[in-house]
Amino acid sequence: MLPSDPTFVPRGLATRLFGDGVAVCELDPRTVDPDRGLLAEERTAIARAIESRRLQYTAGRVCARDAMRALGEPLGPVLAGEDRAPTFPDGLVGTITHTQWWGAAALARAETHAALGIDVEPDTPLKAQLFSSVLTPDEQRELELHPEPLRGLFGKLIFSAKECAYKCQYTVSRTFYGFHGMRIELPPGLSELPEDGTFRAIFLRDAGEFRTGDAIEGRFVRAAGYVMTGAELLRDSRGR
Repeated sequence: MLPSDPTFVPRGLATRLFGDGVAVCELDPRTVDPDRGLLAEERTAIARAIESRRLQYTAGRVCARDAMRALGEPLGPVLAGEDRAPTFPDGLVGTITHTQWWGAAALARAETHAALGIDVEPDTPLKAQLFSSVLTPDEQRELELHPEPLRGLFGKLIFSAKECAYKCQYTVSRTFYGFHGMRIELPPGLSELPEDGTFRAIFLRDAGEFRTGDAIEGRFVRAAGYVMTGAELLRDSRGR
């Protein structure tokens, strides 16, 4: 089923991306009410946005507070910083992702986790004209071993994994860089793209606390026309 079908929304899939200590909540942005789901500061921040953006923003914040509740933490606002990244209440780290029909947030206590990352994309082939901007030369050579459309589907998975790992590292390093700053390593010997699995995002240059060759471990799930990726960085894994 394609994600363009608005009658279907995956549920319970994002929980498979994370381990213990991470609270994950998901919902359909079409079901939220910005007037009721947002706190006053959040309503002000999104007041001038178009309706679709307001719904997705609200879904992310409602999910985040559901995750706070699941962790037994006080509920608070999730605003965007000057860099547009979401900021979570003291003592928590988190990540948010959303599409028109699906949204999720994952939160953990800062005493156990340094950072989280999550991303969701349509499970469709990455366009060939984007390969050079998204994939490193090594990644492109590896994908040449696969026929289409499998090559493009692997490309989309790598794209999502980089988005997810970037969110995770940025929480720690506050370093901006493009898609060529990391290389995604998938399990060796894959001739088909499985429904779920793991990946490693390997740094190709230093970024804050991270050094070239360091890696962030993540997981992926493919279901219901989506590819979802998640990564968590525990304390003392360059997150201190």
